[in-house]
Amino acid sequence: MKMISNKNNKFSHALLNRQKGFSLLELLVVIGILAVTSGFIYPEIGSWKIKRNIEKDFQAIVSTMDYLKTRTRTVNGTSVLYCNVTATDELVMTYQISTQRNDSVGAGVEWTIHPNFASNIIEDPSNLDPSFNLITGLVNVSCPNAETLFNASGNAGNVSDGSALDIEVNFAVGGIVDYVNFNAYKVRLNSATAFLQKFKYNLSTEAWVELN
Repeated sequence: MKMISNKNNKFSHALLNRQKGFSLLELLVVIGILAVTSGFIYPEIGSWKIKRNIEKDFQAIVSTMDYLKTRTRTVNGTSVLYCNVTATDELVMTYQISTQRNDSVGAGVEWTIHPNFASNIIEDPSNLDPSFNLITGLVNVSCPNAETLFNASGNAGNVSDGSALDIEVNFAVGGIVDYVNFNAYKVRLNSATAFLQKFKYNLSTEAWVELN
């Protein structure tokens, strides 16, 4: 039988001991690399989340408006899109759909909410979820009309005067919109036809460009 020398045995034992863990220096180097890497990765993740929420809110607003237009005509009733600001300055957007037409009692009342609207509501997501909000609440959404009517006759506008609705979705810090680092979108609801125009802010021309 071949004998293993005592020298080789000591070398193998030392090698095994070395492989059991990291030295303090090696550990500090790894921690330093991770810290530097995190400094690049975390801001990018935060920026990506903001961009995703801007896109998400924009798509939610557009799809909800399209839905309200179609659904209102289908049930031959009225829908209302609500933009309510809470005590903590959070914007909550929700809606209700009713089978009651606003213009069924005569001319000139299409921009008022019919007295029987509430008793004929057939869809209200807030009933199922009191905290319902069709937007994320994580980016800036400006909605100047507190209540926007969608009529079965095909028009849509602000309660009381029928004015058009313009909603902008962007990212703002301290009330100042950051058009440089993040996309910004605008949705315009035509009062006469309820046609939706969609715009994206073009930084190079500093103007809104309509999307197809």
